Amino acid sequence: MPLDPDLSIIVQFSNAPAARDLSEIRRTAIANSALLPNRPVTIAGTRDLTIPGPASELPARLYTPEGSGPFPLTVYYHGGGFVAFNIQTHDQVCRELCAGAKTAVLSVEYRLAPEHKFPAPVDDSYAALTWAAGHAAELGADAARLAVAGDSAGASLAIAVTLRARDDHGPVIRAQLLIYPVTDFVNSERYPSRRENSGYLLTEEGMKFSAQMYLADPAHAVHPHVSPLHAADLKGLPPALVMTAEFDPLRDEGAGYAAALAAAGVPVQHLPGPGMIHGFANMTGLSPAAAALMDRAAGWLERELAPA
Repeated sequence: MPLDPDLSIIVQFSNAPAARDLSEIRRTAIANSALLPNRPVTIAGTRDLTIPGPASELPARLYTPEGSGPFPLTVYYHGGGFVAFNIQTHDQVCRELCAGAKTAVLSVEYRLAPEHKFPAPVDDSYAALTWAAGHAAELGADAARLAVAGDSAGASLAIAVTLRARDDHGPVIRAQLLIYPVTDFVNSERYPSRRENSGYLLTEEGMKFSAQMYLADPAHAVHPHVSPLHAADLKGLPPALVMTAEFDPLRDEGAGYAAALAAAGVPVQHLPGPGMIHGFANMTGLSPAAAALMDRAAGWLERELAPA
């Protein structure tokens, strides 16, 4: 399909000179996210809190749907290349998932690179999951209906959390919602989408920058919590919905991860985004097509978290 015309103005931003200084990158990312229009959704409310992390307290925000609980609980990890964004930049995404899936959402602000390189963000993300599972009742939620979700770098963290929970006999996760995940830091040249789609907001240069910021040692690129497509075993992971975007450099590795999960016997659906670009989950106020995709994701999550 052609590029969604409602997203063309966003693509124009991608052709502007890129920020070079990390602090400028962070400021620009937050400022640009605040300019995006939001579509109206209704939830019962939000509550900001801090939760214990392995090295420091982590900011978090709890979203509660309308109705009476206990509700399912989804722990959400924001995107931003491991170096930028926060819970506020992804506030709308979490509101939409909360309302659409009728799940409580705990959005977590993990430590960012390069100040805190791998595995610090993974450690924070897993600590948030275990805390959420242990304190679900306090959050008005049901620990037996637990999910993880994230976009881009946040989806990478969600994957890492599922692997760690399986291997460490941690909380039982019922579902994983992965929105244009990063799954392979090793073999980027393998994927045609890396070459075809570098002019649509996310660029190959930007991904290389993120990798340099995130990984203290290039050898970390093969770690399964960084590149799950290189994991020795994907069996026993929770059911997954993998969303990709047609005009996204990460399209092919996302589809590849969905195929790898299926080959390992994991129940998985791949939801492609025709005409979409990287970041469309934050652009539902601009694009009805993006909104429809996120509504489908919320519907999937609601079904997966339904009472047994």
